[in-house]
Amino acid sequence: MNSTKEPVNAAPQVGMTKTTRWLLNAALVFLIIIGMKTIAPMLTQLLIILFISIVISPLYYWLRRLRFPSWLAVTLMIVIMALLFLYGINTAFSSAFIEFTKDIPRYRDELDNGIKELVAWLRGQGLEVSDETLSAVVSVDRSTLQELVRGATTRVTSFLKDSVFVLIIVSFIIVELPSLPSKAKSLPWMTPGLWNKLSKIVLDVRHYMTIKTWISAATGICVYIGLLLISVDSPVLLSITAFVLNFVPVIGSIIAAVPAVLIAVLQYDVLKGFYVALLYLGVNTVFGNILEPRFMGYGFGVSPVVVLLSLIFWGWVLGPVGMLFAVPLTMALRGSIESMLRETMNDY
Repeated sequence: MNSTKEPVNAAPQVGMTKTTRWLLNAALVFLIIIGMKTIAPMLTQLLIILFISIVISPLYYWLRRLRFPSWLAVTLMIVIMALLFLYGINTAFSSAFIEFTKDIPRYRDELDNGIKELVAWLRGQGLEVSDETLSAVVSVDRSTLQELVRGATTRVTSFLKDSVFVLIIVSFIIVELPSLPSKAKSLPWMTPGLWNKLSKIVLDVRHYMTIKTWISAATGICVYIGLLLISVDSPVLLSITAFVLNFVPVIGSIIAAVPAVLIAVLQYDVLKGFYVALLYLGVNTVFGNILEPRFMGYGFGVSPVVVLLSLIFWGWVLGPVGMLFAVPLTMALRGSIESMLRETMNDY
């Protein structure tokens, strides 16, 4: 009798399990999002460490294919990374940033002169505009400038401290790189299926981040050369800004062009600002709209609408760093959700 009753009770239990699994998955995703937003400062550092490690890891395997010993490949990677880091600090912050802060009072004077010329032109057109009214709208007093410079210096100092911490952690990861795959496979909860899924996500993110890094570097170099030819101030700082913001899809290139155009207008005139705008438009059209899709391939299939939504979502969760890594984070999340849905549907 017991054997005939068990199949009858089995069906409702399976139905309950399916519904419960969907609810648990939804609740788990919600809790993960809330947790990520709560620990966003720590998580952003972890993401930077993770993505840097993913991007530079192919260099190790390339050196190994060239018959470099494992210890020598690891040592070369750490030395190269440290030298690039020190060079970047010296170039970007010790020179470019200080030079830019010194030019801020001059830009203020140019802005005041531009306001006076604008008022004179408006009066010539028959429009009565007082100097005080227009100056109150766009002028910035010296105390405000000093506060801005002080705040920017504080942020740069904090960024340098965080960068040193990131550099140290990435160096430890590089040291563990030769034995990292075997250690990950030996974890008790690591199954072959899970390892294959994680490997695919890592390879996709590595492919995206590697190509994006090269495209961003080429964008920054072309912007630097173009600004030098046009003789715009702070070409190094503006090219580094173009390199970093190129990781932000859709709107990053537009945001990077704004300070360059403003500096050109304040330094020269509107025509120079138009030339700088054409420079950014041409560089981003060639690299962002022609070369990047060709090298990236069409296998990632992230539509522009999804990209914009991911920018809003990850920017809300993780702040500016979330916008930088919006696409790879969305790719990883999409891979995880697809695997989860596939496993759930297989139970039906």
